[in-house]
Amino acid sequence: MEHLSEPNLNAFYQLNSAPKTVLDVIRAMNADMLKSQTKVSFSFVDGLTQDNLVPLAATLIGYPVAYVPISADQTSFLSGQPLNVYEAIVVPGTPCASSLRGSNQPHSLLKFSCPRLLAETNRELSPERVTKRLQSQFRESLSSIELSLLVHHHVEVMDRVAL
Repeated sequence: MEHLSEPNLNAFYQLNSAPKTVLDVIRAMNADMLKSQTKVSFSFVDGLTQDNLVPLAATLIGYPVAYVPISADQTSFLSGQPLNVYEAIVVPGTPCASSLRGSNQPHSLLKFSCPRLLAETNRELSPERVTKRLQSQFRESLSSIELSLLVHHHVEVMDRVAL
């Protein structure tokens, strides 16, 4: 996973691992789960802010890119930067599957972006590789319930990105 920190809107920094604060939260989660393996839920520690929660969510969900805000007060992200935007859509794999579920409507499973500049400098983040990785990641579990995944990609420039 590539973690992006944005000290200014024109620079992206690639980290080799999750930020220490994110790793600390994951360790605390693990310790909590090990204490009581019968619990079906648990709460995060108090005081987590967007500079911890945003990369934590990306890490836990398995996104290929995680934005790391420089502070809890940062409100502007990637203003005017071309972004590769991906949307993974679940669709019925067979006509039988759609009639059994009563709907043949596609469902958006996830949507995320990656700065185009980063994808141009890191081959693993090219649109072709990200698309193939997503399809591969979900293929087996979706095919077992007769669904498939379509991944749509486009480039978009926004005034700001919400995290």
